[in-house]
This record gives sequence, structure tokens and C-alpha cells, in this order.
Amino acid sequence: MRLSLRSLRLLPLVAGTAWSITLLALLIYWLAEGRPRYPFQSNPYVAYISDIGAFRLKPVFIVGALLTSTTLLGTIITVHLAFHQHRNRHRGLFTEHRWKYTKVSSIIACIFAFASCPCQICLPIFDNHRKHQIHQVLLSLALLGTGVTALCTTITFWGEMWPPRKEESPHEAKTETPLGTRRRRSIMASNTLFMIEIVLGTCFIAFLWTGSYRVAGILEWVMSFLFTGYFWAFVGFWIPSDDPAAAEERPLRR
Repeated sequence: MRLSLRSLRLLPLVAGTAWSITLLALLIYWLAEGRPRYPFQSNPYVAYISDIGAFRLKPVFIVGALLTSTTLLGTIITVHLAFHQHRNRHRGLFTEHRWKYTKVSSIIACIFAFASCPCQICLPIFDNHRKHQIHQVLLSLALLGTGVTALCTTITFWGEMWPPRKEESPHEAKTETPLGTRRRRSIMASNTLFMIEIVLGTCFIAFLWTGSYRVAGILEWVMSFLFTGYFWAFVGFWIPSDDPAAAEERPLRR
């Protein structure tokens, strides 16, 4: 089976688009209804995503979560697979220490992506109103799995954000193409957005502890929309920097 790079780029594109449409639908509906307060809504000022998605727009929330989680899982698996295929072709250019830690971080990222996917799918099904306790457990597991996956993906691709140094890989330094530059920028955007999410998440927890619920509620929506950009950034991850002629048609696996 041949999977072209063009088809693989649809995975993060669908993930980001599905998530953004879901968020916009929930937010617009809540604002149009006059910002009502829902049962089990812990934030008295700003309804969380799970609060709104537990009622009339529950089907939208379920479909959005299903599309986002499955395509995100496919994205994580394929970008790590493509990354190590590239490493196998140029293994002599990298130190054994760097090779080992990227393999470990990729394995952990894929394991947690697999583990968090069913939690993300079940999250809107066991909604915050009817299955409050189960929902909270699933939410914690989904956030943990997504966070570890994003962290390990960032670690794996951290060294890809800068052009190869001549003393380490002179061949790649000479043949770097605009496609390779675009790939590095995509990786840089993804890693930067993840670090911003870490900062905002820390602020979110701090505002909750201090009782600043309005700001905390706004931050949750901001972080959720930023994840849309994080998903879309993966579109450029499959562009190979060493073989521009095969950039569009090289299969990931046969």
C-alpha cells in the first residue's frame, strides 16, 4: 500500500479543521443563547467546552472529537514513522546518543497517542452533565495523554528546528532546499505553539487557584483554539529536505 505525502498531509488538516469548527459551533451557540449557566458548570462566568457540549450540541461535539482524535492519532504515528525513515537513510550523520533518545521519545509519543485517543472519543459521549465523574476521569486521562504525546513529539523534533551544521552534516547543509526550509519552519511553529500552551496552561491553573474564574475560562478557550494551529503545523512535517524531486510522491510505506 502506497501512502503519498500529499494524502498524509490531509490528516493534520482534517484534525485542525474539525477541531476549529467544533469550537466555533460551541462558542457561537453559547453566546447566541445569552451565555447560560449549565448544570455542573464550575466556572460561574465562562462555560467550558465540556459544559456546552453536554446538551443540544452534543452530536456536534461527538463528531468533532471523533474526527479530531482519530486524525491526530494518524498524524502522530505517521510523522514519527517518516522521521525515523529519514534517520535510517542518513544514520551516519547523527550521533548514537541523539539517535537513541529520539527513538525513545517517539515510542512514548505513539504509546500515549494510542492511549489518549479512546479517552478523547469517549469524552463527549460520557458528558459532563449525565456522567460527571466518568467525564472528569476521561478528561484527565485525555489531557495527560495529549500532553505527554505533544511533549515527546517536541523533544523528538527539537533538533530539526535549525539547519544542520556543516561539521555535522555537510551534505545536507549544501543541498537544503526551500522545501526543507518550509519543513523546519513547520516544526518550529509546532514546537513554539506547544511551549506557549505550557505557559498558558500554567497560568490557567494559577487563575483557578486564585479564584479568577473569568480569566481562567477565557484562557481555556484560547488554549483550545491554539491547538488548531498546532494541528495544522504538522502539514509541513513530511516535506523531505534532501530529495525535492520526490517530495510529493515518495510513499511512507509499501
